[in-house]
Amino acid sequence: MKKQVGIWMNTDKAVLVSLMNGKEEKIQTIESGVETRSHNPREMKPGSRTGSILIDVDKKMTQRKTHQLHNYFEKVIHSIASDTGEIFIFGPANTKKHFEKELKKHALFQTMKLELESADKMTQPQMIARIKNHFVKNGNHKS
Repeated sequence: MKKQVGIWMNTDKAVLVSLMNGKEEKIQTIESGVETRSHNPREMKPGSRTGSILIDVDKKMTQRKTHQLHNYFEKVIHSIASDTGEIFIFGPANTKKHFEKELKKHALFQTMKLELESADKMTQPQMIARIKNHFVKNGNHKS
């Protein structure tokens, strides 16, 4: 029997909830390790932007964040069991959309049923309830 996996994700962390037979089976939290904007020693004050030399620094920081996001997505992908049948991804901002693109690069997930939905910050019990409701509401509840 195929598992159902719900993933709440933002740039800080991903919470994976695996369900078997519509019941809670496993909850896993994966921290992203993606850095927020940090102070560059070439800047006058933290947060200030002066001079043209910072253009190259900005590019380097953007590339670093892109690389960190890729590593974060790979950690999440490797945490999804191969016997998963459906994936429901939700969360704030665009991280979930970038993750979907990364997920579809893997042959295992190209034919898998995948749904995305926007959601605000939630507590863990709210996430679990949202995932269970999603699978039941869409007639995907496995009994």
